[in-house]
Amino acid sequence: MVMSNKGTEILCFSMDEQRFAISLDSVERVLRAQAVTAVPDSPEFICGVIDYHGEVIAVINLRRRFNLQSRPIELNDRFIIAKTSSGKLALIVDEVEGVLIPDEIDLYEAKQVFPEIDTGLKLVNILREDKGIILIYDLEKFLSGKEEIKLQEINRTFFGMYINSKNSL
Repeated sequence: MVMSNKGTEILCFSMDEQRFAISLDSVERVLRAQAVTAVPDSPEFICGVIDYHGEVIAVINLRRRFNLQSRPIELNDRFIIAKTSSGKLALIVDEVEGVLIPDEIDLYEAKQVFPEIDTGLKLVNILREDKGIILIYDLEKFLSGKEEIKLQEINRTFFGMYINSKNSL
């Protein structure tokens, strides 16, 4: 069954030769990889934090999330700065391919393709394209409730530290 998502722009990216996408509406910017500050006792999927224009945001390791082979961040990697209801976050990816507007005929609902697999609604669509398959994820449903709470705690902690350091100047 084809999913109607006509006109919805997606940002396509790749990791280990696999292709993924998220809605362009949730993307603020794409940056070159930069130094990440580790956060003690953070969940495994959080690499640390970065300073993004004076705002401290969490860096999410998508390799861990997608069960891909772990590797250190490389200079050619990209950070996708994304907006969610929990705040901004940076997604580490190997390469950003660009923006696509999927053709409705090639867009399939994930639950129709994988009815027996509970994707937790994270994987919403599958795009069939000349270059291969693109898995399209819903960033709002990407984190579990506990993970979202932890991310909000990290954001509040570092935001508070940032405000306190500005006030002491």
